[in-house]
Amino acid sequence: MNPPRYLAPPTIAEAVRHLAEEGEGAYPLAGGTDLVVRMRAGLVQPTALVDLQRIPELAVIAVQDGRVWLGATVTLAKVVASPELRRLTPVLAEAAAQMGAVQLRNLATVGGNLASAVPSADLAPPLLVLDATARITGPAGERALPLEQFFAGPHRSVLRPGEILTGLEIPASDGGTGAAFLKFGRRSAQVLAVVNAAARVRLHRGVLDEVRIALGAVAPTPIRARSAEILLRGAPPDRERLDEAARLAAQEARPISDMRATAGFRREIAQVLVRRALEQAIRRAELEGLRHAL
Repeated sequence: MNPPRYLAPPTIAEAVRHLAEEGEGAYPLAGGTDLVVRMRAGLVQPTALVDLQRIPELAVIAVQDGRVWLGATVTLAKVVASPELRRLTPVLAEAAAQMGAVQLRNLATVGGNLASAVPSADLAPPLLVLDATARITGPAGERALPLEQFFAGPHRSVLRPGEILTGLEIPASDGGTGAAFLKFGRRSAQVLAVVNAAARVRLHRGVLDEVRIALGAVAPTPIRARSAEILLRGAPPDRERLDEAARLAAQEARPISDMRATAGFRREIAQVLVRRALEQAIRRAELEGLRHAL
């Protein structure tokens, strides 16, 4: 088999044009940490690789008009180190810090983690609870959609032929808001998640007036736990209600059994992680509220 053609366009427009001209065998390439593994395993056989890493605007972290812009080729290492992200979206830096070794985080990118659309993608739950919007550019122009609508199934996104994920827009957090990310793997670090979970809450006068809960590796795509969110919204965060919310979140999961865990074990771990993530998010929201009151 011939090696794939390698193309390194300097602009988004040229990258889109290359992908359209090369056809279905063309793959966008960012850090390559997932794509190269799949190529070596024979799971994909690209005829062309369109390298996105020479496109400057895709590697930008910016804050403007109360929103955070996170370019698709920003590496996980930059997410961890960014002062803006650690201040405005700390749960995202928290998740990125738990992904792989330092060497991997220096290569792996935000866009690659999402566009690979693996159910266990660690950045998906925190971005879902942060209400991120995916920005996409293709032959028909630009479009935006809630990140929750980006995933179509294992290794399948809603990207159309010739389209690339250019980045994420994230609303900056309000005062009184707290978020947390937790991950369970077969080791404590540098492994794919058996289950991961994120929660984000906003407390106002002792009541949860905003709640978002997301889970990964428990369904064909990362999911929101909406019945648990509805139970908590508008209520005080008492122990019994948090227990019930975690139970509902686990019920919303549709896990499978595989070499890493059984479906039943995943459901049990999901309940534990959601409970703990909610507790951490509430504690952080309380601290944020006190900080803003000073």
